Amino acid sequence: MISPLDSYTQSMDELHFSDETKARMTERLRTAAAARAVEKGGQTGAPAAVPTMSARRPKRRMHRWARVAAGLALALALGGGGTVAVAAGVLPNPADVLSDVFGGAPAQTELLNEVGRPIGASCSSNGVTVTAEAVVGDQSNFTVVYDVQFDDPSVLEGIEPGGDGTLPLVADATRHVDGVSGGGGASRFYDADPGDGTIQYAETMGFTTWNGAGIIGRTMRFSMCEIRAYDAEAGYTTLVTGNWSLKFEMNYVDTTVDLPAGQKTTWQGADVTVDAVKASSVGVTVDYTIDRQIGNLGPTGKMTDESRTEVNAVTGLPVTVTFADGTTFDATNANTTAMEQDDGTSAVTKTVTYDRIVAARDIASVTVGDVEIPVSAA
Repeated sequence: MISPLDSYTQSMDELHFSDETKARMTERLRTAAAARAVEKGGQTGAPAAVPTMSARRPKRRMHRWARVAAGLALALALGGGGTVAVAAGVLPNPADVLSDVFGGAPAQTELLNEVGRPIGASCSSNGVTVTAEAVVGDQSNFTVVYDVQFDDPSVLEGIEPGGDGTLPLVADATRHVDGVSGGGGASRFYDADPGDGTIQYAETMGFTTWNGAGIIGRTMRFSMCEIRAYDAEAGYTTLVTGNWSLKFEMNYVDTTVDLPAGQKTTWQGADVTVDAVKASSVGVTVDYTIDRQIGNLGPTGKMTDESRTEVNAVTGLPVTVTFADGTTFDATNANTTAMEQDDGTSAVTKTVTYDRIVAARDIASVTVGDVEIPVSAA
């Protein structure tokens, strides 16, 4: 029987961003551009090898999906940040409910090759249209790719990608998934099909929810008001401003595998119990209880070296994912939340996306502290 992780990877097997895949991705984008020229009557020759979809979908959508798939690879390869959030408990946000009453229901998201594709999640402002194109993830981690289309493509002239394929752009953007209690990540701009007046914006994030139910099926609320360009000499300058707000369902195939839990270890002299370990095609989430609390951190934004040490003594438990080929991924610096409990312990959740998409057979183990947990035991 094919596992969900294997099925997922079979459908998106081009999203492993190795050096070889970089070359394949570049070649696919060249092929897509050539195929687009054929449609316009500007080139003849052998037919282009583009990904196939239902014949009822126009070719324009095929080319768009090709670049979105490439973008998911790029976003995952670049990875997310290590934002640490310490929460004392979070209640549901009433605005989550009121927004649906006064702002309309979120756009529905269909599955295409087991990846979520929001339907109609698009907004235009000041000559720029932002559209949610794809979302992929697990119970706690996700990558969303947005198309950013310019009515006047000349705005993008002179903006060239760096060595890692990203554009020197930054967005003033916020996002909120209903019910989350903390988390964070990273975002990148790139141009999957140069010259078409559209660039892509990808966010890779990890979140925890206040009731542990996960983020799948919840509503994403995304808002962006400015895009800035960076120049080494001039610094940041405004490229465009506007008001882009989208709302859509976080609907995609969950590839999570639950690993055995209950193991005991220690971290900096404190007892630790592994409460849960969840590995998926895109990331890992670890819950543990540690016999220690952070204590008083002092004024926000003015943490001392001592308070940082206290935080690390609770949230810094090492986590490493080992893949079948012997390579590893350090998940220690993950998006982390810690909640103090009445018995003097802290409940900690660490969640982070890998720098690749993998199959179940390609995850060998997850090591929490000094405890190695084989995925095959799940």
